[in-house]
Amino acid sequence: MAAKLKTVISASRRTDLPRFHYRWLQDVLRAGEAVVANPRFPETVYRVDLRPQNVHTIVLWSKDFANILADPGRLTDHNLYFHYTINNYSPRIEPGVPPYAASLKTLEGLLARHRPEQFTIRFDPVVISTGGEHQPTPAKPGRARLAAFETLCCDLASPSSSSASPKSPPPTASPSTRAPHPSSPPSPASLPAAASTAPSSPPSPAKRPPSPATVDSAPPAAAPKASTSAGMEWNADSIASTATAGDNLPVLLAALRQEKTSIRRNAI
Repeated sequence: MAAKLKTVISASRRTDLPRFHYRWLQDVLRAGEAVVANPRFPETVYRVDLRPQNVHTIVLWSKDFANILADPGRLTDHNLYFHYTINNYSPRIEPGVPPYAASLKTLEGLLARHRPEQFTIRFDPVVISTGGEHQPTPAKPGRARLAAFETLCCDLASPSSSSASPKSPPPTASPSTRAPHPSSPPSPASLPAAASTAPSSPPSPAKRPPSPATVDSAPPAAAPKASTSAGMEWNADSIASTATAGDNLPVLLAALRQEKTSIRRNAI
């Protein structure tokens, strides 16, 4: 008889659990299960097994992992994977997101405990504007967003990226990191379909409830969404397996420097 496969839990595509529902997350981990209603068919309720012996990995999506850094709690019983979104928008667009330097500091703290292979750094959604940038470029609004992306890449490639003073981007963008300017207004963003894949278009309306294996663990009530996913992504898919937690940020950054930067324009 074949062994039962363990489950990968996406926490969560519906809301930012580490930021807005961290106490709930700890409570359901302590209980060993979460009761989740299907969002399209509320009368259908699933029980998601969260016992460590039955869970392969918990994939965490957030723009603010400060709660986990301060007190990981029951998460220490699980293998974790982090989708960490760092956009560096002004508070006008992201009023509930920590300052850019604070996000880098949190990343450094997490890397002191977890392997670099457990992280994907995301830069999304991409919003072309003047009011949402710290240093807007009104004549060509897209340049400010590209500069923010270059700043993030420079800081990730620097051993001192955890300092309070972010690095300045290079004066011009290289062809490999220049994002095409949208030619038409974007459409509503789709949410990521899986932890290890890029954002995709939303599925067609279902005629019947999906199976329990496709349902995320999420609290009954929705909360302000901090981790939307679309746009540009800096993804180190094959960081050296010899890296250890003690190597921390420089190892991740050195590996990122060797990775191919993937910039994709998606619907926002």
